[in-house]
Amino acid sequence: MILAWLKIILAIILLWPRGYLLVYVIDRLKNFSFGFKFFVSFVFGIAAFGLDIFGANVFGGFKLAPALFLASAVGQAISLEILIFFLERKFVYPKPKKLVGFLKKQWQNFSLWPIWEKLILMILILILVVRLAGSIWTVVNIPTYDFDAWNNWNLRAKVIFTESKIPLDQNSPFYLGGGIGSYPLNDTLFKVWLLTASGSFQESYINFASVIYYLLLLGIFYFSFSNKTPRLLKLLGLYLLSGLPLLYFHSHVAYADLLFSIFLFLTVANLFYWLAGRGNSFFYLSGIALAFSIWTKNEGLAIILPLIFLTTIVFLVLKKCNFKQLFFYWFWAAVTISPWLTFRITNRLNILSGDSSTFKLVFNYQFINELISSVFLRSHFNLLWLLVLIIIIFQIKLIWRRMSLRYLTLTLVSLFLIYNGIILFTDKAFDLSALARINMQLAPLGVLFLIFFLRQFFAKINNNK
Repeated sequence: MILAWLKIILAIILLWPRGYLLVYVIDRLKNFSFGFKFFVSFVFGIAAFGLDIFGANVFGGFKLAPALFLASAVGQAISLEILIFFLERKFVYPKPKKLVGFLKKQWQNFSLWPIWEKLILMILILILVVRLAGSIWTVVNIPTYDFDAWNNWNLRAKVIFTESKIPLDQNSPFYLGGGIGSYPLNDTLFKVWLLTASGSFQESYINFASVIYYLLLLGIFYFSFSNKTPRLLKLLGLYLLSGLPLLYFHSHVAYADLLFSIFLFLTVANLFYWLAGRGNSFFYLSGIALAFSIWTKNEGLAIILPLIFLTTIVFLVLKKCNFKQLFFYWFWAAVTISPWLTFRITNRLNILSGDSSTFKLVFNYQFINELISSVFLRSHFNLLWLLVLIIIIFQIKLIWRRMSLRYLTLTLVSLFLIYNGIILFTDKAFDLSALARINMQLAPLGVLFLIFFLRQFFAKINNNK
């Protein structure tokens, strides 16, 4: 058992170099902090690895064996090294001194903190440990059940792991692993890799992926802030976000919503940071994150893609970007997602979640009480939406002063209305568990909005003084 867990941890670590080199290529302007690159590299490594495996099996006919997984992880890293050498005439390799230097810098910064800030950090660390322990207990002890027994993504991982291939017979109930056949395979193929590394199927092994997503989300969120953001605000945001898996149970059963929330956050937040003047690397990273969101859930293609396309056109009209920037934003995103989109188009997969892309406009009046209760009354995450609503209503002038915060607000409101409107006004509301999951996807953006509004609000107070 211990050996299997060690193999799983090693399997996760093996995906990091590929992701780091990809982020390194994107960040040629050196806009990213080391901490931000470190955590983003894991999620980019996971997604890029899954796309490689998908293409090799579906288009190349290669069996999903350990040799293929290792060849993909190592081979793509070598390809990126060659590209970096062509661009910069140097190779990128692990530098323990850099990591040690990063840790020393964090410790030096910490030693300069006031005692009361150190106490706050210690309390936060204790809370995170408790919540992490709760997350691990959840994934180990709570099995899938009821309707989740078929419509879950662990089933797909089990089928593909057992078959050593992705089932491609559209007449089979196990097409693409089973369940709803139009779902992307990012989360699934990562879990197949974990099962392959462990050597056997156990649900706790692949549920552990949710714990990994949870930690990566926290790391990406915290290190996405610049040094100009007050520490207390960053710690407040981290505290709020750390409650995510405990308050939304479906983030820790066999679904991809938690992983999708990371790519959604990176897509929108990086555009926000780019508008705030932090560099063009954030702009291009957003495009790749958008591609990976399409590779993770259907919402990426059906909702996020049209919204971001419209957003970038507005940026062009407002002269926030030029044609060259816009071309590379969409070109590299299209290249990244092309294997999955090619497969979708060729096999006529549905764009929307469910067994059909058709939908009817209805009024699900029976969901109104549940929606209001879930969104505004339960847990501090739903109080978050109430707080966001109050801030927008009463502080719209302050929000409107900055283009970046204005963009974040409009995007967050648009996504919130679209997501919850689907539940209330279409026949796609199969069950109300989706209500918790879709609002969970938006929670990191909601916390980001809150932190930057507070930053601007307190800056205004200081200026008035």
